[in-house]
Amino acid sequence: MEKHDKASWPYVKRKQRGTPVLGMEVVGPLRQAQPETLIPIDTGYEGFLLLGEDRYTELGLNLAELPRRYWPEAETVTGEVFRLRRALAMVQIPKAGIELEGYIDTFRGNTEDLVGLTLLDTLKLLLEGPKQLTCLL
Repeated sequence: MEKHDKASWPYVKRKQRGTPVLGMEVVGPLRQAQPETLIPIDTGYEGFLLLGEDRYTELGLNLAELPRRYWPEAETVTGEVFRLRRALAMVQIPKAGIELEGYIDTFRGNTEDLVGLTLLDTLKLLLEGPKQLTCLL
């Protein structure tokens, strides 16, 4: 098997088990420098990237939001429907030299950051379960 040392991240403990993550930086309109953050991969989230409400605001994404009429609706597993605030931003994966543009979402009270299917559709990933590693190919 190939070596994936350059662009790989160990799983993080989340809800009693190892969870695959991607290391990335989000560049908002304030262009603040931030360290690489490990964000869990969630194939149940169909969007590009979901950020906690506080982080979304810290990055200034609230200053570049789409008009409210363009905010998508989301539904929880229990059937609750709510609006997602949305802004366009750049995501960088420094270890792999990748830069992607996509919609960053949040909602009132959200504290989780999640990589969604729309972002995953742009990458070739290997989830090495036995080694607990996420690797970009």
